[in-house]
Amino acid sequence: MYRKFFTGLLSMGLLLMGYQHTSAQQQQSEHRIVGIANPKPGKIQLRWSPAGYIAWEIGNKYGYTVERFTTSVNGVLVPNPKPVVLTTQPLKPYSLQQMEAAARKDERIAAIAELIYGEGGKKVKPEEGIGSWFENQSQNDWRMSMALLSCDLSVATARAAGLFLEDSTTRPGERYAYRISVAQQPKNLVIDTAIVVTALNETVLLVRPPELAIVCADSTATLGWLTNFTRGMYSAYVVERGTDGKTFQPVSDLPILPTAPDAAGFSYYQDSLPDNDVKYYYRVKGITPFGEYGPYSQVVMGMGIPAVAERPIMDTIIVIDNKKIELRWLLPGDLAKNLASIVVTRSEKGSGPFLPIATFKTDKAPVYSYIDPKPMNSNYYKIKGITKRGKAIYSFPYFAQLIDSIPPDMPKGLAGTVDSTGVVTLKWDNNIEKDLKGYRVFRGNSAKEEFTEVTQEILATPAFTDTITLHTLTSKVYYKVIALDKNYNTSAYTPVLMLKRPDTIAPSAPVFTRALRSDSLKAAVLQWHNSTSEDVVKYILYRTNTKDSSRREVAAWDTAHLRESYTDTALVLGNTYFYELVVSDDSGNKSKDISGDIWFETGKRPAVKGWKGVVDTEKRQVVLSWEYDQPDVKQYRIYRAKNDAPYILYRAVEGTARQSVDDEIMLGNIYKYKITAVLKGDAKAEMSREVSLKY
Repeated sequence: MYRKFFTGLLSMGLLLMGYQHTSAQQQQSEHRIVGIANPKPGKIQLRWSPAGYIAWEIGNKYGYTVERFTTSVNGVLVPNPKPVVLTTQPLKPYSLQQMEAAARKDERIAAIAELIYGEGGKKVKPEEGIGSWFENQSQNDWRMSMALLSCDLSVATARAAGLFLEDSTTRPGERYAYRISVAQQPKNLVIDTAIVVTALNETVLLVRPPELAIVCADSTATLGWLTNFTRGMYSAYVVERGTDGKTFQPVSDLPILPTAPDAAGFSYYQDSLPDNDVKYYYRVKGITPFGEYGPYSQVVMGMGIPAVAERPIMDTIIVIDNKKIELRWLLPGDLAKNLASIVVTRSEKGSGPFLPIATFKTDKAPVYSYIDPKPMNSNYYKIKGITKRGKAIYSFPYFAQLIDSIPPDMPKGLAGTVDSTGVVTLKWDNNIEKDLKGYRVFRGNSAKEEFTEVTQEILATPAFTDTITLHTLTSKVYYKVIALDKNYNTSAYTPVLMLKRPDTIAPSAPVFTRALRSDSLKAAVLQWHNSTSEDVVKYILYRTNTKDSSRREVAAWDTAHLRESYTDTALVLGNTYFYELVVSDDSGNKSKDISGDIWFETGKRPAVKGWKGVVDTEKRQVVLSWEYDQPDVKQYRIYRAKNDAPYILYRAVEGTARQSVDDEIMLGNIYKYKITAVLKGDAKAEMSREVSLKY
């Protein structure tokens, strides 16, 4: 059964325009592995293929190893990333028994089993004949190409062939580089590894096959669509047909492999029409190497044209002075005799609509050329012949364009915002060029570094939404935009737009390096290192008294008046203080450092003020009085000297007293007085000035 299915699959594959995989491989080194990635929510799918038969044979024999390197986390590069081996054992094709079991669910696996384990894979040496050797090489290349085609159409088949792996251990915000290599290198040959770089947020946006067009003939419809821009996205296509424009069915049980792109980038597929009198509708969708289907193309409609021996053939197109286009065509056989008129039609797109631009009567003499005096930048021409019986016969469309070297104007008015979740919204003024194709947006973390394109497809409108990480030390993100016309001429880049990321990261904290009491200065002396963050805008120094936990701002300054020290003299002796230095950035994030405790105590207090004495002759006494504003005074000590005698402690009074009376005086003497205070903690005030009185 599997052999029968395999034969049918390959026969149909060859009928469906052939497979271009081999010719593409021959243009590059055959001794290498090529790979692609398909990020999905929570996982990354990997597919790879050998580029030549020898690499395929080595991979089938020894298997493949897959390693993962984490290159960045939240936009920050990882230094010296370490490999994580994702294949505990080399990935090899299923055994023949496993493939037979798996083929019951997916018949393509039967084809893989025949191609890998079948009898046709023998080797022929050059000594056995150069012709036989070349034939054997071609057969082996063909076997490998058909095997890879089967893998491109089915993930299960690729898994069975050892050419698929799904990594479900990925994390958001991380970017990976996958290294895929054969598990064992052959002697005297190196099979180069494949490197695939991707991340979970780099999902592949599948596009619809563009520019689908149709040309109908007798019982046939030839479809053409642009494939040169999607060759790396789709391996094959599904062509569907319907008669009402709503209900469609595939034209074949197997996917379609269209022709290789022509010079204009179009590939073609021809379908047989059951009835010339019925309108048929067609649409096309692509199939990725992961077996996923892209969106449908636009729908085109056509009807078969009853058999006509010949049709006009566009022969030559000449661009004159880049202003006019001359068309020349052929009317093969007896076609010229059967035509009543010729209509030259033109469209901006290969799919139409084609509008007449010139009509010629040909009943007397045939016409073979026309000069378009006012062509558009891009032109598709068809020659429409009207037979004498009134039937229209069309040539195939032919593309011509003026050489457009004038780029569109640079987009203007670029502006944007970043919200608190990291969503960037960009807008700019729309360009007014008629041939404008769209815009591309580029992003960088520095205005001086190389910018990376963040648009996955050309934007049709002057707006773009991007998502950036906020968990990075890079405080700004930069954007610029270019415009493109339909000939892919690009404008100059817009001036760089700088947007500030919402800052959720506090600045680096300052660091106190010194916090001590200076008895000579009667102050607390502070020194520190400032914050190293670039977005700091303000510093505030606070002082806290541990006695009552009162906190006061003592100084504030901005980065234009930076300082690294402060001397605080507004302190009360006998108290313990500590300081906080708070730094703020331009987003309001704050950091701080706290000094150690400083006990502000010198053991000395200022001298008692208002010290004076008055002699009361009537009462024969001296009245002494004073004022003192220091707290926690335990007692005052009064010293007295008589005439030239030295001072001795005369009296000690309570700390609440503000007056004392000396009634131990004698007439005819000079009395001198001084006072000091003793405070809590045995701190002493300095000796007051002398008060001298004569009695």
